[in-house]
Amino acid sequence: MTFLLIFSLTLMSFGGHAPQAVRQWRPATYRGVTVGKSRFADMLRLWGKPKWSRTSKPEADEDSRQVTWTNYERVGEFPGPTTVVSDTKSGVVTRINFYPDRLTKEQAIAHFGSGYITTRYAFDTCLDEEDSEPIYESPNGPVISVEYRARGIAISVGYKELITKISYVSGPIGSVRSRCTP
Repeated sequence: MTFLLIFSLTLMSFGGHAPQAVRQWRPATYRGVTVGKSRFADMLRLWGKPKWSRTSKPEADEDSRQVTWTNYERVGEFPGPTTVVSDTKSGVVTRINFYPDRLTKEQAIAHFGSGYITTRYAFDTCLDEEDSEPIYESPNGPVISVEYRARGIAISVGYKELITKISYVSGPIGSVRSRCTP
């Protein structure tokens, strides 16, 4: 009887219902800019003049999306550059990537707090997408991400548990399954 009580309490504390809420992605808001909602002009108004900005070359295909990359040096919570990606036509900010100079996984978790999940991803190597590296959730994948999905934050963990990138996004950073296998 004692075992069942402890087992039940353990299940409740790790949550049969909590992971569902944690797995749901919501758009990130970073220093007043909401990914998927705020526009390029909002970013300029809030953050000021960037170090540089450049627009991708248009593709031959009329339907392809053209993006603008904008770089800031001192808008992050830690030292390091920040790149904002926006849709050139609509001006909507589609992603904010922050590249910390030297930040450990432990420091990042201490800063952002609890409520994260760790997800492993693998590359969808059969897909040939020029401007991106499609990834999918894989239990043995080489890409490790600490994710605060309810806040739209994905933290890429690299060699020696150093953070390579903190992404502020509006939705999933990869697919649930590989798009290469039927």
